[in-house]
Amino acid sequence: MQTETSSNHKGMSLFAATMVGVGAIVGGGILALSGVAFATAGAGALVAFAANGLIAALTALSFAELAAAFPQSGGTYTFAKKVVPVGTAFAVGWIVYFASVVAGVLYGLGFAAFTLAILQALMPEASALLAGRWTMPLMAMAITLLLSWRLYRSADSSGSLINIIKLGVFAVLIFGGAAVFFQRGDAGDLERAFSPFLPFGLQGVVTAMGYTFIALQGFDLIASVAGEVKNASRNVPRAMLISLGIAIAIYIPLLTVVLVVGVPEGESVASWAQGREETVIADAAGRFLGPFGFWLVMLAGLLSMLSALGANLFAASRLAQAMARDRALPRSWQTNDARTGTPRNAILITAAVTLAILALLGDVSSAGAAASLIFLISFALVNLICLLARRRGRRKSGFRIPFYPWLPLTGLLACTSLAIFQGIAVPVAGAITAGWLLIGGFFYAFKLGQNARVFDAASEAADPELLALRGRNPLVLVPVANPASAEALAGLASRLASPHRGRVMLLNVIRRDQTNCDFALDSMAQVMRQSMASAMQAGVNAQALATLSAATACCSG
Repeated sequence: MQTETSSNHKGMSLFAATMVGVGAIVGGGILALSGVAFATAGAGALVAFAANGLIAALTALSFAELAAAFPQSGGTYTFAKKVVPVGTAFAVGWIVYFASVVAGVLYGLGFAAFTLAILQALMPEASALLAGRWTMPLMAMAITLLLSWRLYRSADSSGSLINIIKLGVFAVLIFGGAAVFFQRGDAGDLERAFSPFLPFGLQGVVTAMGYTFIALQGFDLIASVAGEVKNASRNVPRAMLISLGIAIAIYIPLLTVVLVVGVPEGESVASWAQGREETVIADAAGRFLGPFGFWLVMLAGLLSMLSALGANLFAASRLAQAMARDRALPRSWQTNDARTGTPRNAILITAAVTLAILALLGDVSSAGAAASLIFLISFALVNLICLLARRRGRRKSGFRIPFYPWLPLTGLLACTSLAIFQGIAVPVAGAITAGWLLIGGFFYAFKLGQNARVFDAASEAADPELLALRGRNPLVLVPVANPASAEALAGLASRLASPHRGRVMLLNVIRRDQTNCDFALDSMAQVMRQSMASAMQAGVNAQALATLSAATACCSG
């Protein structure tokens, strides 16, 4: 496998890499989808988030091994290019691109929901005017266009200040809620909050898992920048697991605080969450911290949705540009603006696709279900790619998943099973995903496939190791006749063959005009001995084959 790029070009520390994951995970997902989880699973939402965290951790291990093996930026699509054929790599990139787009749709609608809640709180008399079917989608479209224009004008996608604000808000909510609970000193609050614990049974928990899996997406962005991380084989795995741990350490206590001190007395959290799915955290904070808590969450929500939307638009446009460089998407998608240096066509097309999905998905729960489904599919593919890379690769150092192959197999089965359930339970999510895959298959078959295959063949010629990683065992046929040229030909064949897997076949043919059988056979044996010796010295897996031409005179009698 390829070695890491020079450390001179790497500047991200473990802390910086961890903050990439924390910034992407913590914020938008939990604020937008916790209400959906409570409405579908009640107090069992805690189990749903914990189970999703476990599945995400298994997939993070696969991401970590792949990032250590291929310490280059690009993430899932880059990994796929190494170990699967070009058509399959296109499918993976197509899915991951769509995952970022649909996640952007979710956060665009989440931003609209928080904006709408703020307007309704400030201007209650205008609530009726803001309650239309297209209010949220249109607001989401407007902010998508604005952020797309910002990405077009500048490549900067940083948001460190937003991350600090988000973490500070969550810390205030958790510790403020805990202080209110201990001040009350009523142990009965716990019993009331968790009773009934599973009002809709295990099916409600699984449904909530499907809706909210996207809330734990973001650690994969660390793999996308692995080429910029110091000591990537060590720090990328640690950053992924630490960022996931931080997210779970925030989510579970936050949801617990909402359950215990945020729900009105006498109401179940499932019924209370109905109709306020997008603002449950804010409404709960308003109950135990007053107006300060409500507006604090609203501010953090707006900032979180903006940063998450911008990050996903950025990731999708850069992935589209990378695929265009490989000719897996139209070549024009890789064009950079001469003045700003940003991939203008990829950004514009990504914005257009996002707007189209926004028109189809008009509510946060449907967008969350679709985003979770597509990320479950992409994470299942990551676990599969990890299994293939370990089986075909020869790397022994760096991070390697413990208990192989059971952990990646478990992650593969868990993601696949939950994706199938989600596609059936939320038909609109399954329909949109299936439609996107059909569109991609059509374009690849009739428009993109030929150019992608030609470009990929050139890549294989430049890097024969790709053949081994893709499970291919190519044969290089070398005709040898002159002992003097045998060593040079065998050396050339050894360089053409894929390392450790490629085969070389040394072929000698007794020509038609040879009449002395003893001389012909002795000459052939000499050529083969020299050729085989050269191949062995070069470490080539060589075989020898001698044939007689159809009308050789010496064998006619």
